[in-house]
Amino acid sequence: MVKGKFMDDSIWVGQYFQAREFKCPCCGSNKVHSDLISALDKVRKSIGVAIRVNSGVRCESHNRSIGGAPRSYHLPRDGIGYAADITFERSTNKLPLDIVRLFITAEDVLLGKGGIILYPTWVHVDVRHALDSNTYRDVSKFPWPRIS
Repeated sequence: MVKGKFMDDSIWVGQYFQAREFKCPCCGSNKVHSDLISALDKVRKSIGVAIRVNSGVRCESHNRSIGGAPRSYHLPRDGIGYAADITFERSTNKLPLDIVRLFITAEDVLLGKGGIILYPTWVHVDVRHALDSNTYRDVSKFPWPRIS
């Protein structure tokens, strides 16, 4: 972890990610926990194609404006974010089956630690275990196809 709220946007914080990808569009805060970077690097390596961070660090104002949870792990604790919403870089990889594959890969990387939520076009990943919080898994927001 790096102290403070901001890093140079061009710094590579992991093998596949730059600090700018985690930047709050409102305040510019962009520091995330090293466990999150490590997990996302492992997901990217395992999945074999580029993934994109849809949402990283959020200030309270931005979190409120997009309807984020009041105690979201995207909100910095001591200047550090603990969550990212990820999807595929290419739109051709955003079919429901691809998003489920991304979810399963991220879940395998987290090994039952942290939090993971499956959404229709992205996956929320957090490292709440770094804050000694309980694990969390939610697939209820995904529009599962009906089997008849």
